[in-house]
Amino acid sequence: MTAFKRLLGMVLAVGLLAVMMAWLAGWFSDTITPGSYAPSPAAVAGSSAPVVLVERERLEYATGTVRARNETLVSARMMASIRAIHVRAGDSVRTGQLLVELDAREQGARVEQASQAVASAQARLAEARSHHARTERLAAQRAASTAELERALAALRAAEAELERAREALAEARSAASYAEITATLDGRVVERYAEPGDTAVPGTPLLKLYDPSALRLEADVRESLAASLAVGDSLDVHIDATGEQRRAAIEEIVPSADPGSRSFVVKLALGDARGLYPGMYGRVAIPTGQARELRIPAAAVMRVGQLEYVSVRAAAGIERRFVRTGRSAADGTVEVLSGLDAGEEVMVPEGA
Repeated sequence: MTAFKRLLGMVLAVGLLAVMMAWLAGWFSDTITPGSYAPSPAAVAGSSAPVVLVERERLEYATGTVRARNETLVSARMMASIRAIHVRAGDSVRTGQLLVELDAREQGARVEQASQAVASAQARLAEARSHHARTERLAAQRAASTAELERALAALRAAEAELERAREALAEARSAASYAEITATLDGRVVERYAEPGDTAVPGTPLLKLYDPSALRLEADVRESLAASLAVGDSLDVHIDATGEQRRAAIEEIVPSADPGSRSFVVKLALGDARGLYPGMYGRVAIPTGQARELRIPAAAVMRVGQLEYVSVRAAAGIERRFVRTGRSAADGTVEVLSGLDAGEEVMVPEGA
């Protein structure tokens, strides 16, 4: 008896499962004959629009980075302690503006020593001139020999040369002392500050990084087959994703050497008025590669159910539903149709769309 009940339960469970599957498959409801479609009242009351075949310029995008045409690293020309740095990252500077002050006490002492050496050389020159003049007078009176006169003249020439060397040493010391004040060599903006007061400045080690914000450009890597069709002076559309802007930019340089890894050339485009742009920003340059043909319909004609897209098409037998696959949208309110329609067909645009 227990086995019979168990068998009966299994039969009922299988039967219930079969009924549920049949219900989910639609066996207990009316079905729509394939090919027939009852359009919505809005679609019937709407207007129709043709599927248009248009030609457009085919574009390929090359990615790049905004960089400064004029960029400089500021460093010291002597080893000294940093007394003060008068700018920070983001500050604007003018040509000749004082940026960094170094401790110049050692250079000041050398200038003082060189000044004293000049004074000493001037005194010896004055003495040599006086001795030479006196010897000339004595030689004219035959009271001094020719050899004495020649020795006096040699001493005068040596004193003059010594004074010249002392003056050059003084100029060199003053020049070295002037390195204690580092000024801007261009009108620009500070990008980085690499040191702080109290640090030791070492020749060749950067202290600041400056760039000219009025001369930015986009440097893009363009594959070699496309780069071969470009020339200096060509104007292309540049898109800056961070700001959402698009502008025309002229090619000002094509680096005449390809990267063997990526097989691409670096193309540099001048951005002109670069307000709002900064070095390091991401950008794309649109490069024309020919003409492309595409089908377009009003975007309002496309209906969506989940991930599916369909349109109502006016056919000989009436209005029918057609599943489509769309591409990119345009600013004029149309959308590209990749599959599902042919040129010349008419789609319905729902009323009020």
